[in-house]
Amino acid sequence: MWRTRWRVIIEACSRRMRRQASRVLFLQATEAGGYPPIIHASSLMALAGWNVVILNAPIAGHDLAYPPCPGVNVRTVASRPSHVMGRLDYVQYVLAAARLAVTFRPDVIYASDPLGAGPGLLAARLARAVLVYHEHDTPGPGTLRSPIARFRRSAARKARFVVFPNEARARIAQTELGFRDDQLQIVWNVPRRIELPHLPGSQESAITVYYHGSITPERIPESVVAAVAQTGRRARLRIMGYEAPGAPGYVARLLELGNRSGENVVEYLGQVPTRSSLFAESARADVGLALMPQRTSDLNLMHMMGASNKVFDYMASGLAVLVTDLPEWIGGFVNPGYGRSCDPADPTSIASQLNWFASNPAERRNMGVRGRAKIESDWNYERAFAPILAGLKEISC
Repeated sequence: MWRTRWRVIIEACSRRMRRQASRVLFLQATEAGGYPPIIHASSLMALAGWNVVILNAPIAGHDLAYPPCPGVNVRTVASRPSHVMGRLDYVQYVLAAARLAVTFRPDVIYASDPLGAGPGLLAARLARAVLVYHEHDTPGPGTLRSPIARFRRSAARKARFVVFPNEARARIAQTELGFRDDQLQIVWNVPRRIELPHLPGSQESAITVYYHGSITPERIPESVVAAVAQTGRRARLRIMGYEAPGAPGYVARLLELGNRSGENVVEYLGQVPTRSSLFAESARADVGLALMPQRTSDLNLMHMMGASNKVFDYMASGLAVLVTDLPEWIGGFVNPGYGRSCDPADPTSIASQLNWFASNPAERRNMGVRGRAKIESDWNYERAFAPILAGLKEISC
């Protein structure tokens, strides 16, 4: 009799231990390695004891590898030739998500962006899982095809948490989608504390102005190259990243403009293979470039405070930052002493700030110190994601 009793106890404990490792499936229908919030959320959940699977949809020519992480298993569908997802590619991704929902049996589906909403809804239904919807890039009203728009609306209304990187974007989407206030979580695209790199210190007399990310005329206008040339030999521009789909040949254009002065003031380092290499490179620079156009009809560019990860990456690397002279950016980064602002369309305005950085090395370094300390103490993903992690833990238990 005692053997039977102990067998029942052991089986009950075994079932409890199996259930302790809650499971989460990340769905986005794109290259997960290109989205730091997905990297951070999945790694933090794995660190908290979750069993994590990411269904990746790579794009040919984009070497954006998801960094290896214990507890995270990346499953990959066939790569597609461009950022545009065709109907067949989408169907294949949805079917792969459905198979994982049935075989992996996740407790939580973490779906991102409109293309992740449809497979997220299906997977959550098949697995009877809790749904989280995280929108990194918000489409303009009326720009989505009807089925995708319906999936997005349904996912936002059914999700336990609806996550946005910017408050203004969230309120615009809330009016359109109809989700509740108690669902909404604002999580800025900040780095993790563990990503703060070693700071080697500048080895050059001229300051290095650094940019990483998608390369477009809006993010690195030609006026920046003209401004760097105006400083003489006091500044150089170093770029790391990839051309956005709508800007083929733009890197060559920037290099050509940089060579016209005879000084070769523009250096291009290629794509960003991993987050760690990105931080190692940025730590070698002096000033991080985070410019947004002052006038735009793009909903995402209009509301980038918190959504732009690059400015936080620069701060984590100990760089002073140069931002657009918009009220939100001045209040967030200039007034607290993390950097300075300029008119991104005016080479003279940009050059004036670059000359200031070159002439005031001690204050420039102090800006970097203050910014890095802010990332370490407050603006980090461990702190930003904590409410969601705690809420999902309660649900899984």
